[in-house]
Order: sequence, then C-alpha cells, then structure tokens
Amino acid sequence: MYFIKNIILIFSLSVLLFACDSNQERAKKTLEERLMDSFSMSDREIREQVETIVLASKEKDYVKAMNGLGILSKTQLNSNEQEQAIDLLMSQLRNAMETEEIAKRNNVQGR
Repeated sequence: MYFIKNIILIFSLSVLLFACDSNQERAKKTLEERLMDSFSMSDREIREQVETIVLASKEKDYVKAMNGLGILSKTQLNSNEQEQAIDLLMSQLRNAMETEEIAKRNNVQGR
C-alpha cells in the first residue's frame, strides 16, 4: 500500500511540474519576444546583443542570459518599455533556474 501511494504521489508531482514548466515556457517566449520588440529600433550591435540573450534563454543557459540582460540594462539609457522587458525576462529566468534546481534536488533525493 505504501509503495502505491508513493507512485501516485510521484506521478502527481511529475504532472504538476510538467504543467508549470509548459506555462513557464509560454510566458518566457512572450517575454523574449517583448524584449526583442522593445529593442527592434536600436542599433544593430544592440539588436545582436538582444538576440544573443534570447538564444541563451531558449537554450536554458540562464546565467549567460541574465548576465547579458544585466549588461544591457547598465550600459545604455533604456526606455521604460525596454527596462520593463529586461526586468520581466530576468525575473522569469531566475524563476526557471530555481524551479530547475528544485527539480534536480528532488530527483537526487528520490534515488
């Protein structure tokens, strides 16, 4: 009976994590697009920097993406829309990174 309860619990948690991850991916894509849109009229060098950040985000290279966002935020004068896009994507990346870390810890403990 204990074994069956554990299997049901693990299955339920897996479904919840999958649902959260799917929602995060959809929101993150929207935030990535928002970032690109907010810098679409910027110089080519800045647009390339934004593309590098978005690519790192899509590849789940959270540290590289967040470092790029930090540099983008501090190296030039940005509009309110640009700053908001940077802040929102950075928050989303931080959340995704923490969620991934929790899932890894849970997998290690479950073994």
